[in-house]
Amino acid sequence: MRIIERGIIFDGARAAPDERSCAFTSATQLQNGAVLVAFRIGTGRDAPDGRLRIMRSGDEGRNWETLHAGMTAIVDGVEGNFYSGYFTELAPGRLLGAFVWVDRSNPELSFVNPDTAGVLTMKALLAESTDGGEHWGAFREVDLGPETGCSVAGPIFGLPHGRLALPYDSWKEDDDPAPGHHAARLAVSDDDGATWPGRLIVAESPDSKTFYWDQRITAHPETGELVAMFWTHDRDAATDIDNHIAWGSTTAERWSDPVSAGWRGQHCQPISLGGDRLAAAYVHRHDPPSLRLVLSDDFGRTWDRDGELTFYDSRIGTEAGVSGPRQFEDFWQDMMAWRFGHPRGLRLPNGDLFIAYYAGSAGASTMEWVRTEL
Repeated sequence: MRIIERGIIFDGARAAPDERSCAFTSATQLQNGAVLVAFRIGTGRDAPDGRLRIMRSGDEGRNWETLHAGMTAIVDGVEGNFYSGYFTELAPGRLLGAFVWVDRSNPELSFVNPDTAGVLTMKALLAESTDGGEHWGAFREVDLGPETGCSVAGPIFGLPHGRLALPYDSWKEDDDPAPGHHAARLAVSDDDGATWPGRLIVAESPDSKTFYWDQRITAHPETGELVAMFWTHDRDAATDIDNHIAWGSTTAERWSDPVSAGWRGQHCQPISLGGDRLAAAYVHRHDPPSLRLVLSDDFGRTWDRDGELTFYDSRIGTEAGVSGPRQFEDFWQDMMAWRFGHPRGLRLPNGDLFIAYYAGSAGASTMEWVRTEL
């Protein structure tokens, strides 16, 4: 692997003050070749003014245009923050977007309660575009109850027999003093996304000691076998552990128990490369802080760690809260100070990988991209 090109999608350092914090990346390539990248902008990672910016490139990253400078949505009279948006092309130009909406109507509250580690009210909103993301229809809410603290974790994807799956994580809400139980789940629709009554579990720890955060899922292009990768946290050890991986049936109804992928990391995006080949772009938060890419020839059962590629080197120094065990509530607050991350990748038609991510400093973060040859 080697880096052949890199560039900037949106320069937070040169942006207006309320656009200098960029994070929560998504990346999608449409059938016409256009690449869409969406991300949250605001004055800060935990500021109550976050909006979703959507940008498009028609030449695989070299030039970018803004489709939406700052999307928001009003729910029950509250104009909430959009933290992320994920897009699925159901037909040429027809997109189904899944958005994370957060109630930030009380500016004095942090997104994560420092006392309970519960999160502010979140909602999963869907909307459709018929012109490749330039215009969007009305937002509608997906009821993910009875679970609480639910956050959309990735784009909607197809299952056999025309079913659709919506990945989400469940946790607990802001004022809940209980220890909390996390699970990686799927909501399932049998009517093209109109309703989502089905529920499937991708990964969970029954004793709530291990958290399989931020599931990222892809499918084998020939067999349809699913694979999910997780940012994994050991609550008893009070630290992140190795990224974990699990394999699912084509229907997503059966999943293996998650096992270590073999490296210590955080957000981890699997990218199907054709056949049994799989890539994983992940955050190496611990020293040396960096973003890395690793390949597998057997759909994630083993990985070529000797050939691992570092495609972003922070060089700023140790990140907050990762040098040793950390109180769980404090660890959530550390996340708001991290200065790079959220790599999201896709395979270009010629086989190269395009990866978008945020990087910068405490004062400003920029959306960047890199292209790698395999």
